[in-house]
Amino acid sequence: MLIKQYEHRLPFDYDMAQIRERGRTRGLVWDNTEGLAFKAFALRERGQHGAHHNAYTSIYLWLRDDAAAEFITGPRFKPVIESFGRPPVRTWLPLAVHTGQPRRALSIYREDVPVDEGSDLGDLRAAETARGVLIAQRDDTVVSLVGVDVLNWQLARFTLSSAPLHAVEHGVGYEIAYLAAPGLAQLAARATHPVAA
Repeated sequence: MLIKQYEHRLPFDYDMAQIRERGRTRGLVWDNTEGLAFKAFALRERGQHGAHHNAYTSIYLWLRDDAAAEFITGPRFKPVIESFGRPPVRTWLPLAVHTGQPRRALSIYREDVPVDEGSDLGDLRAAETARGVLIAQRDDTVVSLVGVDVLNWQLARFTLSSAPLHAVEHGVGYEIAYLAAPGLAQLAARATHPVAA
C-alpha cells in the first residue's frame, strides 16, 4: 500500500465552487479504478474552519504500488499538470490502517508528527495501531490511517470522517468534494487488526 497527496494553493479570490464541481465531475471516473482503496478530492476554503488560504488537494490510498506508478506516468495525471502544473507529491508508507463505519465521507484530516530520532520504530507502529483502533471506533470515522515519511521522518495521521468539516487544534482539515472509494471493501478485509497487549 502507499499513501499519496499533492496540493495546489489557489488565489485568495478563486471561486471554490469550481473546485467542488471539478471534484464531483472528475471523481466519477475514479469509481472503478483498479488498485485504489480511495481518492479524496478535497479542498480548503480561505476563512473557513481555520484555513488561511484556498487549496485543492488529492489524497490517495493505493492498495497496489504498481497502480500508483501507472497513475503518475499515465494519462490520468496529465489533466493535473495541464491545470495546475506538476506538483510535488508527498508519499508515506502505511503503518496502520483501520476502517470504521461504511458511510459517506464529508471531511478528511491530516496531522503531521515528527518521529524522534531515539524512537523505537516497532513500538511506534504498535502505539499507532492501538491509537487507530480507538479512532476507528468513533461513530463518524470512515477510515483511520497513519503513514511514515521515511525521507523527513514524520508520521502523517489521516482520518476520513462522515461528519462535516470542522476546525482542528492540531493538523489540517479538508472538505471532501468527492470520495472515490473502489477498494474500500477490500481495504476493510485487509485493514490492520489490534495488536495484542
